[in-house]
Amino acid sequence: MNTSDISAVRAAKYISFVSTRKNGTPIATPVWVVPLAYLGPNVFGFTIDANAGKAKRLAHTSAVTVQPCDIRGRTTEGSPIISGQAVVISGTEAEKVRDAIAAKYGFTYTVFSIYLWVSERFGKSKDQPETAVVVTLNA
Repeated sequence: MNTSDISAVRAAKYISFVSTRKNGTPIATPVWVVPLAYLGPNVFGFTIDANAGKAKRLAHTSAVTVQPCDIRGRTTEGSPIISGQAVVISGTEAEKVRDAIAAKYGFTYTVFSIYLWVSERFGKSKDQPETAVVVTLNA
């Protein structure tokens, strides 16, 4: 991996985050991503629901890959596939990731937050702690 690979992830609006089921099947999900420079130059984060499949998959293996993509998860032709390690976090550290996402995505995040607020008040996510994933890309 080189510096331009990291730059591609840093500049991406979405990345395809690939985690693996216990049976070895890779599952790709497009996610918003932000660099977490305070944790290191190759560290990125995104928020998730505490009950998301990604959280369950990361409970048994931390190995992941990422690649720039569009909102539907279609990867950008010629973009690098970068391996790394991911961990699920919650509480204050997850709130820092959420705040970074809000700063990067602005109005789009605000609109999405309204949807989340409604679904959290009336859905399965009610009273769940703030949760995020931190990905450290291999240098």
